[in-house]
Amino acid sequence: MFTGQDMHLTRTNKLNMRLQNKINIRFLLLIVAVFSLAGVVLYFMLDVVVDRNIDDMLENKAHKIKHNLRNHPIQEARIESPDQSVTITRVNQGSEFTRFSDTLIYDKHDRENLSYRKMFFGMNADGKWYEVSISISRLEAEDMIEVIFYFMLGLFAFIALVLFLLNRWLSTSVWKPFFRTLGDIKIFKISNRNEIVFEKSNVYEFTQLNEVLTEMMQKIRTDFTNLKAFTENASHEMQTPLAVMKSKLEMTLQDKTLSSERYHQVRTAYEAASRLSKLNEALLLLSKIENKQFVEEFETNLCNLIMERLDFIEELIALKKVTVSVDLTTQVTVKINPYLAEILINNLLNNALKHNFEGGKILIASSDHKITFSNTGNPLTIEPEKLFQRFVKQNTGSESTGLGLAIASKICKNYKMELRYYYSNELHHLELSCHF
Repeated sequence: MFTGQDMHLTRTNKLNMRLQNKINIRFLLLIVAVFSLAGVVLYFMLDVVVDRNIDDMLENKAHKIKHNLRNHPIQEARIESPDQSVTITRVNQGSEFTRFSDTLIYDKHDRENLSYRKMFFGMNADGKWYEVSISISRLEAEDMIEVIFYFMLGLFAFIALVLFLLNRWLSTSVWKPFFRTLGDIKIFKISNRNEIVFEKSNVYEFTQLNEVLTEMMQKIRTDFTNLKAFTENASHEMQTPLAVMKSKLEMTLQDKTLSSERYHQVRTAYEAASRLSKLNEALLLLSKIENKQFVEEFETNLCNLIMERLDFIEELIALKKVTVSVDLTTQVTVKINPYLAEILINNLLNNALKHNFEGGKILIASSDHKITFSNTGNPLTIEPEKLFQRFVKQNTGSESTGLGLAIASKICKNYKMELRYYYSNELHHLELSCHF
């Protein structure tokens, strides 16, 4: 029975066999190259050996012919054997020579040109000069070469296949600790306090890798814990004086003796403190999202959540006189942390409301695995690609932190969703895709 880690390891092996396949393919190509070269060399060596054997046969025949001519000189100008393999021609003057060559001779029986090995030599017998031609068919030799060649080719192919499979099996066995280590790394989570214990290996390099990874993960977890504590403490310590500042400024604003100029100055300071407080909370939230500190996940119906949040901001919608049109007949469900789901929908709705005209409209529609938030508003003054970056605003309104869509985009990335912006029909559209 397979455990979850074994199943994950199996998937990891399937996804990470590229290096092993590359090694095996190169090994196979090397075997093919070596065997191909060996096959070519073997073929030419067989051809040379066969030619030498035929030449020895030709020389034996030539020796017999020379012996017969010396003992029994011929009177005819030219004689030829019945099979036309031997031709003796008398010449007036000649020289002693020996020459071998390959030639094609037309065979009347087979009605085709056949390959022959031919020997020419000149000789003198009792003062008479002869030129002799002897030929032997290479057909049987070529058939023998072909049989040997194909036999060796099959043998080479079998050896190559065996070596390839053996190398693949050995590679899989040798690389198994590496893939198991890779699988352990993939399921590693900083928020999980359980230490990962790598499988021991008798390969020095893998042992070194596991030791380095263990030290690295311990340092990452320590740094993460320290950074998390610092972020939370800094945020908490900042919120306390900010709350005091806001409280004091709010009390000052209620002082009826303030002049108009002083009231405006205190009001500006109060708004700046409020904005700083919101910015601090947003940055802390973004840090927690990036560190994946929200581990709980539940099936959440985003359409129902949208309806709940619309009721919550109903007064703000009425205050801005915005018309909201909703078509959420197609339900969209996603597995997500409920708190982050609420923040995601809040940010998208607030974005559609905040950057809208007074008396404008908002359209929310769902389709297969998609929810689109559309709203009227001024044309973008920035590039659409920068819309999801931190501290990038569509306008310079002081009430905006420039982190709303950055937080929404980060939540989507953490849960394999996609948030896309486009403009059409004089409407800004934010399309939330929940494909799995």
